[in-house]
Amino acid sequence: MRQAKYRKIFWLVLLLELVLLHFVLMFRLYVLRWTYPQVQSLNILLPIWAAGAGLLLLWQLGSYQIFRRKAIAAAKPVEESWVHSACGQAASEVGLGRTPDLYQSAAVTTPMILGFISPVMLIPDTRYSYGELRMVFLHECTHAKRRDLWYKLIFTLGSCIFWFQPAVWFLKNAAFKDVEVACDQSVTMERSEVERDTYAKFLLASLRRGRERTKAYSAYFYNNKAVMRARLQVVTREQEPGVWTGLAAFALLTAELVVCVGIFGIAVRRDVREENYQQEAAVNLYLGLDAPDSFSDTAIKKMTGLQPVDGESYYDWRMSAMEQYPETEWADMKEAVDGPWQLRVKTQASYLDSVSDFVYRYIMYYEDPERGSAYNPEESSGYNTLEVIDRTLLAGDADEYVCRLLFRDIVWADEKPEKDLPVEGKSYEENGTEYRYNDWAVHVKRVGEYTYELVGVAETSRVLAAMEEVYPEDAETAYASLPTLDLKQQPSGQATVRDGVPEVSWNGGADWTEVPVSLEKLTERGDEMDGQLSGIQEKSYVVSETMTAFAYGGSRTVPVSVTFSPDKGKNWKTIVVTNEAVSVRRLFLSFPDAEHGFLIFTGDRTMHQEGSSIYRTEDGGENWFEVKPEQGYSQSGGHSLLTGAAFVTAETGFVTGGDGCYRTEDGGRSWEPVYMELPAVDCAESYTVCYPPEVQDEKLVLYLGMQEYSELGGTKLRYESTDQGQTWTYTGVVYRR
Repeated sequence: MRQAKYRKIFWLVLLLELVLLHFVLMFRLYVLRWTYPQVQSLNILLPIWAAGAGLLLLWQLGSYQIFRRKAIAAAKPVEESWVHSACGQAASEVGLGRTPDLYQSAAVTTPMILGFISPVMLIPDTRYSYGELRMVFLHECTHAKRRDLWYKLIFTLGSCIFWFQPAVWFLKNAAFKDVEVACDQSVTMERSEVERDTYAKFLLASLRRGRERTKAYSAYFYNNKAVMRARLQVVTREQEPGVWTGLAAFALLTAELVVCVGIFGIAVRRDVREENYQQEAAVNLYLGLDAPDSFSDTAIKKMTGLQPVDGESYYDWRMSAMEQYPETEWADMKEAVDGPWQLRVKTQASYLDSVSDFVYRYIMYYEDPERGSAYNPEESSGYNTLEVIDRTLLAGDADEYVCRLLFRDIVWADEKPEKDLPVEGKSYEENGTEYRYNDWAVHVKRVGEYTYELVGVAETSRVLAAMEEVYPEDAETAYASLPTLDLKQQPSGQATVRDGVPEVSWNGGADWTEVPVSLEKLTERGDEMDGQLSGIQEKSYVVSETMTAFAYGGSRTVPVSVTFSPDKGKNWKTIVVTNEAVSVRRLFLSFPDAEHGFLIFTGDRTMHQEGSSIYRTEDGGENWFEVKPEQGYSQSGGHSLLTGAAFVTAETGFVTGGDGCYRTEDGGRSWEPVYMELPAVDCAESYTVCYPPEVQDEKLVLYLGMQEYSELGGTKLRYESTDQGQTWTYTGVVYRR
């Protein structure tokens, strides 16, 4: 006799196959959407699927809750000892470790097991003989021992999630039937004909009076007519019940598997052919060719042969070029390119668009020729890893030009190049990933109606210096507003949050130590700045060789506090600075040396105004006292929102914000405004937001930014001071990174 318990396993394997098949299909569609945009139109199917699955899941959950409450409300413990004896004997006979609790409920019409964690036995308010109850209990205890409720729940969830798939409904029906058949086979195995006949009669009687539908969250003694008929066939040994439903599901899944494997196989084979084609092209694209004249005096001399232009930005020249040159359809271009140093543009108006493509090809010439050969911007194949920061036309026109390209290139930890570029830009590493910044002048010439060729590459600073020598008047005016790169110096002391835990490092991130303050406390503020902080607030902490400290709090539940360690995390101490501030917005902490520290925090914000307080320590954070300014940086205690505050010595400090920059040289008791002359550059009057000075190479450096930019991003006016901020010298427009 074919055992239903083996078919149960087979149906479960088929369900897992169905799940795997659909996830592979979805992953393939996700990948294809990058190559074939039309696949994205299938996104409309996602909300339809989610709606169907959600409704079915809610219906199942609601049905369970309604039935459970109804059954429990009508349940009462069974008092007859002989009923408990029959249940205990059945549990012992099938090997069930714990006898289910017995209840009688008028809300059920057939015996059942209910509950996933601690199953209970429910019997209807009907009189049964000892023999009938014994067979019922044997059946239901077998369900409990085999965890059949969980088995049915798996198929129910599968039918809810894959409601659109007919095969899963076939599998569910076959699995539910074999759950009951397998249980009956186990109960009647090695029973006498008399016992089998008694059991069959009881099944037949149950069939006549049963009205309940099979549910995934319970195991009923009575099932629907088709299942009961199959059970009778097994008990009476007439024949093994049919498995046509399951076989239909198997056939449907097999057909789907064959079709999908065929489709995936064709797609993979096509991808392999394309990859092999690209690899063949990669072998030959640079073969026998040298790089264009680069980073040499001759390359710079060729560039200075072109007349400087007024430093047109990408958007400026784009608009003017679109007015000058008509649009041309891509299909109309018949020109061919010759080698990696030629590229084709879509229209003459987009002649500067090829600059980043040329630079990428140039970099790959040295670092990864195969990747560079596979890169084809016309077909959007390959992957250009350059992040363009600035693209500005320096000289020439659409026929021949020099374009400045300020860009960043990311080199992942597992992709270190074998051969470096001829020049080194600015770079830093973080977690094994190298971020490289370069500032190049790119010389390009038109060699066809829509085809351009790379002539040479040089460092922008050298090209600008040469331009100023050849065209002193024109170059000085044209490049006055050209921004240069200004990378923030990476301190060796850092703080971060990893897996929700604040940590600190004193060696540039090589090793990390946990900070003994929860992230919830470090981000607690009375004024949540229009949204809860998600990480440690910048400038609210200090990490140095002599002092590590974190300032936080300023609400009704967490007072303004400082947790500090003078010995690099070996010992920590927490001091409450004040309990009175309950609406703090930001905290700015400074320790110019191991003994002297300053904490300036803002609060009581109204619109774009707020107040602030200054606290000072002279014993390394053990005691803090408030500093009352005699001459403050605000009127009547109010001022514009502060962007920062920092002390560079035990007496000299700065506060910055919308009101400008203020300086003190007596520890915060008196403040004077700092005046900086605006340069003669475009939109200089828009740089209205000041940020606190930083110490760089024994100088103080201060930045003015626009309101919509943060401190580390966008264009800034840069100033330097060599006298602790008494006077400032403008040094140029920079991109702050």
